[in-house]
Amino acid sequence: MTRKNLKILCYHGFEINDETNFRPKLFISREKFKQRIKTLEDYGYQVLTLDEAITALYDKSLPDNSAVITIDDGFFSVAKLAAPILSQHKLPATVYATTYYVENNNPIYRLTIQYMFWKTKKEGLVSSKTPWGAVENCDLSTSEARDRIAWKYINYGETQCSENQRVEICDRLGKELGVSYDEIVRSGILRLMTLDELRHLENDNIDIELHTHRHVFPSDSRDDALREINNNRRVLKNVVRRELKHFCYPSGYWKQQQWEWLEAMGVTSATTCLPGLNSRSTPRLALRRFLDGENIHQLEFEANLSGFSDIIRSSMARLRFT
Repeated sequence: MTRKNLKILCYHGFEINDETNFRPKLFISREKFKQRIKTLEDYGYQVLTLDEAITALYDKSLPDNSAVITIDDGFFSVAKLAAPILSQHKLPATVYATTYYVENNNPIYRLTIQYMFWKTKKEGLVSSKTPWGAVENCDLSTSEARDRIAWKYINYGETQCSENQRVEICDRLGKELGVSYDEIVRSGILRLMTLDELRHLENDNIDIELHTHRHVFPSDSRDDALREINNNRRVLKNVVRRELKHFCYPSGYWKQQQWEWLEAMGVTSATTCLPGLNSRSTPRLALRRFLDGENIHQLEFEANLSGFSDIIRSSMARLRFT
């Protein structure tokens, strides 16, 4: 029933240390990813490049049971763990690379702050040297309390600080929380790939495509949105010699008014985080994907891959209106 539809899978990071415990929706273990690849092979799915699949979908030549593997952001763990598995199985994939942290190759500030507050064993934090200057006596005994103070650091760092100042905040906060920032840097768990690492992927049957520069795509400012893509292209042109024409909305946030902007920038397809399969009636700039991660059970993965979940969703939608 669904063999004529295109299945697009979405991944983010791959576990090097304890990332799947930290963010199970964002990271997946090497063992589970290998299980997913085995499922694709066991059930006879044809894994195509994104470009091949998009072209075939709309010119009615898509092979039965076609799938595409996409990976968002461009974490270092893609090069370290995912790429060797894909290469071993001779499977193509597309990495949608965001590029601010490619140019500034530090651990991602927001994730680092969240990781430190998640990992700390301390139940309280007294600091007279908070970035915003106020004395803080922080209760860290609950996840809600940790999140609350973490967002103070995140909002201040992202709106008031330079990259070097954010690094200083992470280093000092790590010492106060008993979580080594140096170890986070050394392990590479929360950083993106360098230009050289991206370039190596391009030589290994993994395409690099657009995902904005700062992982934002404003819907209220055409100029700011286009600047994000221009800066993204500027960095990636050091890696990719072909035309960059496929795009992924950061965090899956999009509005239809952005389609005109994307078309003006020569973008021919864009993927969302909406679940489901893709047919010729699916808009090219609103392609659907299944977001896989450590939190997804194997049966749930198979149900979404096969289209069973789509059939259930459609049936439930019809029942609501009868």
